[in-house]
Amino acid sequence: MNSLTTIDLAAVARQSLLAEVTLSPKPGLVDPYSNGAHTDMDYDLFVTSINALTPFLHQYVTLGRQATSLTTLFTALRQTGATGERAMLTATRQVNTHKGANFSYAVLLGALGWCLRDQSLAELRVRQFTPVFTTVQEMTAGLTSGDFAQLRAKQRLSYGEQLYVKYGVLGVRGEAEAGYPALQRLALPFLRQHQALAPNYRYAKLMVYLIAQLEDGNVLHRGGQTGLQRVQAYAQQLMGSTWDDEERLRAALVQFDQQLIDWHLSPGGTADLLALSIFFDQLNQSV
Repeated sequence: MNSLTTIDLAAVARQSLLAEVTLSPKPGLVDPYSNGAHTDMDYDLFVTSINALTPFLHQYVTLGRQATSLTTLFTALRQTGATGERAMLTATRQVNTHKGANFSYAVLLGALGWCLRDQSLAELRVRQFTPVFTTVQEMTAGLTSGDFAQLRAKQRLSYGEQLYVKYGVLGVRGEAEAGYPALQRLALPFLRQHQALAPNYRYAKLMVYLIAQLEDGNVLHRGGQTGLQRVQAYAQQLMGSTWDDEERLRAALVQFDQQLIDWHLSPGGTADLLALSIFFDQLNQSV
């Protein structure tokens, strides 16, 4: 018997989103004390957005538990996810706070629900949630080629579509289709290796590590390749100079935040991956 109910899983997902936005200081990102490099978002708006998405987190798990095939599951997740996105945008007055995160939580929670039909959470933990990521790969196969096939004929492109046309970046669709390699190979191993650290320090170090590694679509959209390289280089420098001193890292992150405000750059893709990392980390700690 699984130790977490559908409601519990959705609550863990909600808590991970709250934990990400509450973590501070964060460079260029919204937290309780800074709006980062944003003029249209603040902490309260993010909480409003999370509240709007919360009922859909429950639905994503339920769809996974009840699906009869991965094809029908993905279709249902995309439809419900689109409804969730509209609810989020209505609540935020059309400010895009969690569009990418909503997609990722939809497919991962749906896959988790699917896997929990015949495996326990304890078994998934032992396997480092590999079946969940494999399920995401299987149900999103062909997603990027299908979604991007007719882009040049469209009059209005989303940010993700613009990045694909300009840079060939596959974005969150590509991450899903590949089974979230940044989660599997970077974020979750990092958290396992630093298990002894206090949670906020672990998550702050993970954030810097991810900024240094990821091709963050939000940074690329605002700053191009030059902006992305500057942000990555700054994060890499922090990993060398302040990495093993929590107070020094906090002070350096405050300075990093001001630098990204000046550059008008925000690593929103990293923030989404950080929230997902916290989600799986909290699942590993649940009983």
